[in-house]
This record gives sequence, C-alpha cells and structure tokens, in this order.
Amino acid sequence: MRASIGSLLLVLGLAGPASAQGLVGASPNQPPTDDKTGTNPLNLQHQVIVATTYVTLERFHLNETTYRHVVPILHRRVALSAGLPLVVGNLTGRRETGLGDVSANVEWTPWLSPRRGLLVGMRATIDTATVQEFGLGVHTLMPYVQVVFQPATGTILAPFLSYRTGMGGEAFATEVEDTLVGLYGVWRPTSRLWLATQPQVVFDAARASTYGELSAEVGYQWFSRLGAYVRPSVGVGADGSKPYAWGLTAGIRVIP
Repeated sequence: MRASIGSLLLVLGLAGPASAQGLVGASPNQPPTDDKTGTNPLNLQHQVIVATTYVTLERFHLNETTYRHVVPILHRRVALSAGLPLVVGNLTGRRETGLGDVSANVEWTPWLSPRRGLLVGMRATIDTATVQEFGLGVHTLMPYVQVVFQPATGTILAPFLSYRTGMGGEAFATEVEDTLVGLYGVWRPTSRLWLATQPQVVFDAARASTYGELSAEVGYQWFSRLGAYVRPSVGVGADGSKPYAWGLTAGIRVIP
C-alpha cells in the first residue's frame, strides 16, 4: 500500500532554450502574452491556479486541492512558483484532512526559436504533510527538461524527462528515486478551446517497478484572463505498483 501511495503522489506532483538576446534577456521568439490559456510551457506568465484532483484505488480515495502561484522574472525567461496542497482522504481506512507536501519550482527557457524551445526546471517538495499518508515522508528534488515543438499553428508536442530523488525525512519514509518520461500534446481548434493529453511512464528504481498515467484534458477560456479545464485520467501498472485506478482533475487558471 505504501508503494501505491508513493506512486500516486508522484503522479499528482506531476506534475509534471538561448536566443540572440542571451540566456535571460528578452527574446523576439517568446510566445505572445495575449495567449492566456496557459497551454504553452514556454509562455512564462503570471498565473494563479486552483485545481482539485480526485483519485481512487480499490476502496481508498484521495482528494487534493492545490493553490499554485507563478511569477515570471527576467523578461519572462524565468518563472518561480509554489504550490500549497490541502488533502482529504481515507488512505488509512478512516477519513482524514490535512496539509500535503508543499512544493516550489523554478523554470527557465534558455533557448527559444519561432517554433521550438527548451524548458529546464527544478522542482522541490518539502516534507510538510500533517498526515503520514498524505506525504512522501522525505524532501525531494526533481530536475527536469522539456523540448517544445510547434509543428503547426495551435498544436504543441513536448516530450519531457525528469529525475527525482529524496533527501532526509522521517523514519517511516521509503527511499525515493525515480525517472519520469512523458509527452505533452495540445491541439487548439479555436483560440479559446484546447484539447490536451499527457501520457507518462515512471521507472521507479527504489521499488524496482514501472507504472504510469494516461490522461485527456478539455479546457476553455471563458473570459479574457480566466480559463477552466477538466482532465480525466487512469493509472497504469501492475498490481502493487499501479498509482491509482482512475482520477478526475478540475481547475481554473487566472493569468492577470
């Protein structure tokens, strides 16, 4: 059961290019700020995101609501963000409510071209969970890289790779060491509507197992600076390593 919880927390956390102006200067190839959908990983803008994810495995369930705030700096070539998760679940057999592991991210676009770009980042989680089963029991660091292609207008294909390792933590915590590989794809049939998917596979070295997630997202820009999305998903993996059976995420994103 502990292995399944660890797999689930990774999937929830997943979460998830140099121009002529230099590595951190303004670039003529930056995505336009009038795109407020938040679907382009290279378009670093000020964002406020509130999302709720519900997942279930056998008779257990978990509902995590996360508030995330993103602030761009250095001509929108770098973005800093932090996430605060509040969790309700019955992973111990009884209903409990508490704080999950707080996260912080830094992202950078060292290379940008008209239809391609590179995103590199570092994600950290802090062992702040108030209920043992709502966190990993360790602090983690996860460097990641994503190559973003725009083969056609309104279309994005972006493979990504990350490696996560744990540090310190509680006596009950298990070892954390895994690699995640995935593909993010977006199609925007109109300027306000988008369809997205993000299949991903986790190679868990600490537990000698492999598992993953398949998802499909539908989003719509209701107002000029506010969009909403719904993303159903299923967990993939052998018995004992499967992160969850099925899940549903609903969120809103405000880009001032």
